[in-house]
Amino acid sequence: MGKQRQTSTIRRKMTLLNIVVSVFIVFLVVAYTIQFFSMEKNLFILEDFHDLFDNVLEVRRYEKNYLLGVGSENIHTILEYLDTIDKDIGRQEEDIIRVAGWEKFQQFRDTMKGYREIFASPHSVGAANATDDETPAIDAVGVRNKGKEMVDFTRKLLDAKQQNIRTSLKLTIIGFIVLTGDFFFFVIIGLYFQARSVLDRIAFVQQATSNVLKGNFEPISCENVNQDEITDLIHAFNKMASELENRQEQLIQSRKLASIGTFSSGIAHELNNPLNNISLSADTLREEYSSLSEEEIREIIADIITQTDRATEVVKNLLDFSRDQPPSTKPLHIKQIVAATQKLIANELRLKAIWLEDYIPEDLPLVMGDMHKLQQVFLNLFVNSIYVMPDGGLIFIDAREEKSGYVRVNVSDTGTGIEPEKVKHIFDPFFTTKEVGKGTGLGLSIVYGIVKKHGGYIEVKSKMNVGTMFSIYLPMASAAQASDQISSREQKNANLS
Repeated sequence: MGKQRQTSTIRRKMTLLNIVVSVFIVFLVVAYTIQFFSMEKNLFILEDFHDLFDNVLEVRRYEKNYLLGVGSENIHTILEYLDTIDKDIGRQEEDIIRVAGWEKFQQFRDTMKGYREIFASPHSVGAANATDDETPAIDAVGVRNKGKEMVDFTRKLLDAKQQNIRTSLKLTIIGFIVLTGDFFFFVIIGLYFQARSVLDRIAFVQQATSNVLKGNFEPISCENVNQDEITDLIHAFNKMASELENRQEQLIQSRKLASIGTFSSGIAHELNNPLNNISLSADTLREEYSSLSEEEIREIIADIITQTDRATEVVKNLLDFSRDQPPSTKPLHIKQIVAATQKLIANELRLKAIWLEDYIPEDLPLVMGDMHKLQQVFLNLFVNSIYVMPDGGLIFIDAREEKSGYVRVNVSDTGTGIEPEKVKHIFDPFFTTKEVGKGTGLGLSIVYGIVKKHGGYIEVKSKMNVGTMFSIYLPMASAAQASDQISSREQKNANLS
């Protein structure tokens, strides 16, 4: 069993991509909404830490006033601020521990406790109730050291929280850039390869369509396991190309019959001559039989047989040309093809006063081809030449071997020529230089297609009021193929002799 073709349409892929992008955008919105609220919470915590720091500074300010003897009432204010700080610490304990660590937090609490004990001692309370002149001394060095430790701790706490917020904000921005950048990078890469796959296959279809226009009906190879709209298009194109190729064969056959119709008057004249001769000879035998010698009778009968063979040859050539035969490729000599084609139009050439001359060397290499198809090529070219020389002229054929492995056959005429702007369209289907109703525009298109299918190519040069030359390039038969053909021909001649 072959691989089962999977259905993976472009529409489905684009829908999936839209879903993925939408989910990613929703994820970003949710993630950064959470991040926003987290940032807001951190800012509130930072504000609390700042208030804590300000309260500690206020304690130090009143401490300084007290030590300078400005007023003993400063102790009550200091104790009030210490109560406020205790409440703040109790409320912010988890946040402080998260930033400063448990050990430093405990050290801060111990420092606060020692600081409070100094100002809450009976000595300090008594100092607060005394007059300014009676303010007793306290451990100023101890107070300053503990106060400095409190300020240092709250300042570092505030700085650490600010740094945490900056780091968090930086990571948020970097994370957004990296995450979004990576996501869209992979999306773009995926779209690129998808688009490349689609465009490459469309390019194949476009090229194949151009080839069809030139008569090449080769199907497009489609080994892609995935089934999508482009694959369906390729399959439809291959089916169309196959059908067109079949129609092309039918068209060639129709053109054969049309060619016979074109030269019907010449063919009728060519048949009429031997038939008239046969009729005259038969009348002579009937009317003068008794007076004729045996030798004269034999001569008349021989003439009747000759004329019959002549008519038979004409009919045989017509049947061979018009018969729809399967393709048969074999080594052929160009002279053989041209001679067989010339027989079909010999009388037409005489009627139109057109000379056909060929200079085809006997030792010209053989070409690989189908006799009937190549006959159609030369017949179509001869038909065109006859049409453009209504007052007579010359058809000149020469052939030579090319170094590129081709045999080149030039078919020239002395007709009216082709306008330069029309030359590039001369092989397009349905393009004709003839008057409306006089041509289908398929003759040269068929010529192009047949030559292309034989692995060759065709060129055209034309000059107005001088003439036109078609150059046909056909690949030479290999040495082994040519040898087999020659041996077969010699064997056939030996059997006949």
